[in-house]
Amino acid sequence: MRPWWDGADKGSGSVLGIVLVSLAAVGLVLVATVGNLLICRGRAQTAADAAALSAATALYEGRDSPCVRAASAAAANKGTLTTCTVEEEDVLVDVGVDTSVLIVPRVVQSSRAGPVDCG
Repeated sequence: MRPWWDGADKGSGSVLGIVLVSLAAVGLVLVATVGNLLICRGRAQTAADAAALSAATALYEGRDSPCVRAASAAAANKGTLTTCTVEEEDVLVDVGVDTSVLIVPRVVQSSRAGPVDCG
């Protein structure tokens, strides 16, 4: 009589190997996706901060249109100005950056700039 384990598991190591390689591949894709989204979020925030500061400076100087200057600063940082609002002496901007992720095509970040209250 043959033992129950003799020959019953032929090929199971190959299946296990394929499953492990597949899980590793899925994990790497997830890590790359999250990494791309985090990098794009950082770029969008940098572009939004630069756009808001540039627009607030233009508003303070009174020479250029704040939103035109904000769009220029966002473009210089590889972003796209989506909204620009001037509220009294403050400027609020939203800047978007395109991603490489199919389900999240764009990341948008906001920023606000203006003079600090003294009181």
